[in-house]
Amino acid sequence: MSAPGEMIGGRFTLLAPLGSGGMGTVWRARDEVLHREVALKEVRPPDPAMTGPEAAATLRERVLREARALARLSHPHVVTIHQIVDAGAGTHPWIVMELVPGESLADRLQRGPLLPQEAATLGRQLLAALRSAHAAGIHHRDVKPANILLRTDPGVPGPPSAVLTDFGIAALQGSTALTATGDLIGSPEYIAPERVRGRDDHPASDLWSLGLVLYVAVEGHSPLRRAARRPAPRTRAG
Repeated sequence: MSAPGEMIGGRFTLLAPLGSGGMGTVWRARDEVLHREVALKEVRPPDPAMTGPEAAATLRERVLREARALARLSHPHVVTIHQIVDAGAGTHPWIVMELVPGESLADRLQRGPLLPQEAATLGRQLLAALRSAHAAGIHHRDVKPANILLRTDPGVPGPPSAVLTDFGIAALQGSTALTATGDLIGSPEYIAPERVRGRDDHPASDLWSLGLVLYVAVEGHSPLRRAARRPAPRTRAG
Protein backbone atom coordinates (compact mmCIF):
# COMPACT_ATOMS: atom_id res chain seq x y z
CA MET A 1 0.00 0.00 0.00
CA SER A 2 1.12 3.55 -0.69
CA ALA A 3 2.09 5.88 2.16
CA PRO A 4 2.80 9.61 2.69
CA GLY A 5 6.27 10.58 1.50
CA GLU A 6 6.33 8.01 -1.28
CA MET A 7 7.53 9.29 -4.67
CA ILE A 8 5.39 8.40 -7.68
CA GLY A 9 6.85 8.42 -11.16
CA GLY A 10 9.99 10.14 -9.89
CA ARG A 11 8.07 13.40 -9.72
CA PHE A 12 5.06 13.37 -7.37
CA THR A 13 5.41 13.11 -3.58
CA LEU A 14 2.37 11.76 -1.74
CA LEU A 15 1.24 14.05 1.08
CA ALA A 16 -2.05 12.72 2.45
CA PRO A 17 -5.06 10.69 1.28
CA LEU A 18 -8.10 12.74 0.29
CA GLY A 19 -10.59 9.93 -0.04
CA SER A 20 -11.13 6.44 -1.37
CA GLY A 21 -13.71 4.53 -3.36
CA GLY A 22 -14.32 1.32 -5.20
CA MET A 23 -11.58 1.94 -7.78
CA GLY A 24 -8.82 3.29 -5.54
CA THR A 25 -7.59 6.19 -3.43
CA VAL A 26 -7.13 9.87 -4.25
CA TRP A 27 -4.07 11.54 -2.71
CA ARG A 28 -2.94 15.11 -2.24
CA ALA A 29 0.55 15.24 -3.75
CA ARG A 30 3.29 17.70 -4.62
CA ASP A 31 4.62 18.03 -8.15
CA GLU A 32 8.34 18.41 -7.50
CA VAL A 33 8.97 19.71 -11.02
CA LEU A 34 6.35 22.46 -11.21
CA HIS A 35 6.24 23.06 -7.41
CA ARG A 36 2.48 22.81 -7.12
CA GLU A 37 0.02 20.52 -5.39
CA VAL A 38 -2.07 18.10 -7.43
CA ALA A 39 -4.49 15.24 -6.87
CA LEU A 40 -3.26 11.74 -7.67
CA LYS A 41 -5.73 8.92 -8.15
CA GLU A 42 -4.20 5.57 -7.28
CA VAL A 43 -6.22 3.11 -9.31
CA ARG A 44 -6.51 -0.33 -7.73
CA PRO A 45 -8.96 -3.17 -8.39
CA PRO A 46 -12.02 -3.16 -6.11
CA ASP A 47 -11.32 -6.81 -5.26
CA PRO A 48 -7.75 -7.56 -4.03
CA ALA A 49 -8.14 -11.03 -5.52
CA MET A 50 -8.23 -9.51 -9.02
CA THR A 51 -4.51 -9.75 -9.58
CA GLY A 52 -4.36 -11.92 -12.70
CA PRO A 53 -3.07 -10.66 -16.06
CA GLU A 54 -6.57 -10.34 -17.52
CA ALA A 55 -7.85 -8.33 -14.54
CA ALA A 56 -4.76 -6.09 -14.64
CA ALA A 57 -5.29 -5.44 -18.35
CA THR A 58 -8.94 -4.57 -17.74
CA LEU A 59 -8.01 -2.18 -14.94
CA ARG A 60 -5.38 -0.50 -17.09
CA GLU A 61 -7.93 -0.02 -19.89
CA ARG A 62 -10.34 1.54 -17.42
CA VAL A 63 -7.67 4.03 -16.38
CA LEU A 64 -6.98 4.91 -19.98
CA ARG A 65 -10.71 5.27 -20.55
CA GLU A 66 -10.98 7.77 -17.69
CA ALA A 67 -7.97 9.72 -18.94
CA ARG A 68 -9.27 9.86 -22.50
CA ALA A 69 -12.72 10.87 -21.31
CA LEU A 70 -11.40 13.75 -19.23
CA ALA A 71 -8.84 14.80 -21.85
CA ARG A 72 -11.66 15.26 -24.36
CA LEU A 73 -13.41 17.71 -22.06
CA SER A 74 -12.49 21.31 -21.35
CA HIS A 75 -15.10 22.75 -19.05
CA PRO A 76 -14.94 24.83 -15.85
CA HIS A 77 -17.21 22.35 -14.05
CA VAL A 78 -15.30 19.19 -15.04
CA VAL A 79 -12.07 18.25 -13.24
CA THR A 80 -8.92 18.74 -15.34
CA ILE A 81 -6.57 15.83 -15.93
CA HIS A 82 -2.84 16.53 -16.35
CA GLN A 83 -1.25 13.17 -17.15
CA ILE A 84 -0.99 9.44 -16.41
CA VAL A 85 1.84 7.80 -14.48
CA ASP A 86 2.19 4.24 -15.78
CA ALA A 87 5.24 2.24 -14.71
CA GLY A 88 4.27 -0.78 -16.79
CA ALA A 89 3.14 -4.32 -16.08
CA GLY A 90 2.79 -5.34 -12.46
CA THR A 91 2.20 -1.79 -11.19
CA HIS A 92 -0.89 0.29 -10.48
CA PRO A 93 -1.45 3.27 -12.79
CA TRP A 94 -2.00 6.77 -11.42
CA ILE A 95 -4.05 9.65 -12.82
CA VAL A 96 -2.69 13.15 -12.13
CA MET A 97 -5.48 15.73 -11.82
CA GLU A 98 -5.97 19.28 -10.69
CA LEU A 99 -6.38 19.66 -6.94
CA VAL A 100 -9.81 21.23 -6.42
CA PRO A 101 -9.85 23.30 -3.21
CA GLY A 102 -12.93 22.56 -1.15
CA GLU A 103 -15.02 19.58 -0.14
CA SER A 104 -17.37 17.14 -1.85
CA LEU A 105 -21.10 17.62 -1.93
CA ALA A 106 -21.39 14.44 0.15
CA ASP A 107 -19.26 16.04 2.86
CA ARG A 108 -21.27 19.25 2.70
CA LEU A 109 -24.57 17.40 3.08
CA GLN A 110 -23.33 15.88 6.33
CA ARG A 111 -24.01 19.30 7.86
CA GLY A 112 -27.55 19.50 6.50
CA PRO A 113 -29.41 20.14 3.24
CA LEU A 114 -28.83 23.05 0.88
CA LEU A 115 -31.14 25.96 0.32
CA PRO A 116 -33.18 25.59 -2.88
CA GLN A 117 -31.32 28.53 -4.44
CA GLU A 118 -27.95 26.89 -3.68
CA ALA A 119 -29.07 23.59 -5.18
CA ALA A 120 -30.41 25.35 -8.27
CA THR A 121 -27.06 27.05 -8.86
CA LEU A 122 -25.13 23.80 -8.50
CA GLY A 123 -27.70 22.05 -10.69
CA ARG A 124 -27.20 24.50 -13.55
CA GLN A 125 -23.41 24.07 -13.33
CA LEU A 126 -23.59 20.28 -13.28
CA LEU A 127 -26.10 20.27 -16.12
CA ALA A 128 -23.67 22.33 -18.20
CA ALA A 129 -20.88 19.86 -17.35
CA LEU A 130 -22.99 16.87 -18.39
CA ARG A 131 -24.10 18.55 -21.59
CA SER A 132 -20.46 19.11 -22.48
CA ALA A 133 -19.67 15.46 -21.73
CA HIS A 134 -22.64 14.17 -23.68
CA ALA A 135 -21.72 16.34 -26.67
CA ALA A 136 -18.32 14.60 -26.66
CA GLY A 137 -20.00 11.21 -26.58
CA ILE A 138 -19.26 10.56 -22.90
CA HIS A 139 -21.68 9.22 -20.30
CA HIS A 140 -20.59 9.67 -16.71
CA ARG A 141 -22.68 6.78 -15.30
CA ASP A 142 -21.94 7.56 -11.64
CA VAL A 143 -23.27 11.03 -10.82
CA LYS A 144 -23.55 11.18 -7.03
CA PRO A 145 -22.68 13.63 -4.20
CA ALA A 146 -19.27 12.02 -3.58
CA ASN A 147 -18.28 12.70 -7.21
CA ILE A 148 -19.23 16.38 -7.06
CA LEU A 149 -16.58 18.72 -5.63
CA LEU A 150 -17.39 22.21 -4.36
CA ARG A 151 -14.60 24.52 -5.47
CA THR A 152 -13.78 27.37 -3.10
CA ASP A 153 -11.15 29.79 -4.40
CA PRO A 154 -9.41 31.71 -1.60
CA GLY A 155 -9.81 35.43 -1.97
CA VAL A 156 -12.70 35.09 -4.43
CA PRO A 157 -16.07 36.04 -2.87
CA GLY A 158 -19.20 34.09 -3.62
CA PRO A 159 -20.55 30.57 -3.14
CA PRO A 160 -18.55 27.50 -4.18
CA SER A 161 -18.91 26.13 -7.69
CA ALA A 162 -19.52 22.51 -8.64
CA VAL A 163 -16.85 20.36 -10.31
CA LEU A 164 -17.81 16.94 -11.65
CA THR A 165 -15.12 14.31 -11.18
CA ASP A 166 -14.43 10.56 -11.29
CA PHE A 167 -15.21 9.54 -14.84
CA GLY A 168 -13.59 6.17 -14.06
CA ILE A 169 -16.61 4.23 -15.22
CA ALA A 170 -17.62 6.64 -17.96
CA ALA A 171 -18.64 4.90 -21.16
CA LEU A 172 -17.45 6.45 -24.41
CA GLN A 173 -20.06 5.90 -27.08
CA GLY A 174 -18.86 3.15 -29.37
CA SER A 175 -16.29 1.74 -26.92
CA THR A 176 -16.32 -1.87 -25.80
CA ALA A 177 -17.95 -2.62 -22.45
CA LEU A 178 -15.42 -3.74 -19.87
CA THR A 179 -17.72 -5.47 -17.43
CA ALA A 180 -19.22 -8.91 -17.63
CA THR A 181 -22.81 -9.18 -18.72
CA GLY A 182 -25.09 -8.41 -15.81
CA ASP A 183 -22.57 -6.43 -13.79
CA LEU A 184 -23.97 -3.26 -12.24
CA ILE A 185 -21.69 -0.25 -12.66
CA GLY A 186 -22.12 2.77 -10.40
CA SER A 187 -23.74 3.58 -7.06
CA PRO A 188 -27.12 1.78 -6.90
CA GLU A 189 -28.89 4.54 -5.00
CA TYR A 190 -28.31 7.04 -7.81
CA ILE A 191 -28.58 4.74 -10.85
CA ALA A 192 -31.44 5.36 -13.29
CA PRO A 193 -33.94 2.46 -13.58
CA GLU A 194 -33.05 1.75 -17.20
CA ARG A 195 -29.40 1.31 -16.25
CA VAL A 196 -30.36 -1.17 -13.56
CA ARG A 197 -32.14 -3.11 -16.30
CA GLY A 198 -29.01 -3.03 -18.47
CA ARG A 199 -30.10 -0.32 -20.93
CA ASP A 200 -27.63 2.50 -20.29
CA ASP A 201 -26.84 3.90 -23.71
CA HIS A 202 -28.73 7.19 -23.33
CA PRO A 203 -27.43 10.41 -21.73
CA ALA A 204 -30.81 10.95 -20.07
CA SER A 205 -29.76 8.39 -17.47
CA ASP A 206 -27.12 10.85 -16.20
CA LEU A 207 -29.81 13.51 -15.95
CA TRP A 208 -31.98 11.18 -13.89
CA SER A 209 -29.07 10.73 -11.48
CA LEU A 210 -28.52 14.49 -11.35
CA GLY A 211 -32.19 15.02 -10.52
CA LEU A 212 -31.94 12.58 -7.65
CA VAL A 213 -28.76 14.28 -6.38
CA LEU A 214 -30.55 17.63 -6.31
CA TYR A 215 -33.55 16.15 -4.51
CA VAL A 216 -31.25 14.72 -1.83
CA ALA A 217 -29.36 18.02 -1.62
CA VAL A 218 -32.55 19.94 -0.80
CA GLU A 219 -34.62 17.40 1.13
CA GLY A 220 -31.74 15.77 3.00
CA HIS A 221 -32.81 12.21 2.15
CA SER A 222 -33.42 10.04 -0.88
CA PRO A 223 -36.99 9.56 -2.11
CA LEU A 224 -36.06 5.91 -2.72
CA ARG A 225 -35.55 5.24 0.99
CA ARG A 226 -38.86 4.37 2.54
CA ALA A 227 -39.43 4.13 6.25
CA ALA A 228 -40.15 0.67 7.52
CA ARG A 229 -43.86 -0.05 7.45
CA ARG A 230 -45.39 -0.49 10.86
CA PRO A 231 -47.63 -3.54 11.36
CA ALA A 232 -51.33 -2.80 11.57
CA PRO A 233 -52.72 -2.85 15.12
CA ARG A 234 -54.46 -6.06 16.10
CA THR A 235 -58.17 -6.05 16.82
CA ARG A 236 -59.94 -8.46 19.10
CA ALA A 237 -62.58 -10.60 17.49
CA GLY A 238 -66.06 -10.33 18.84
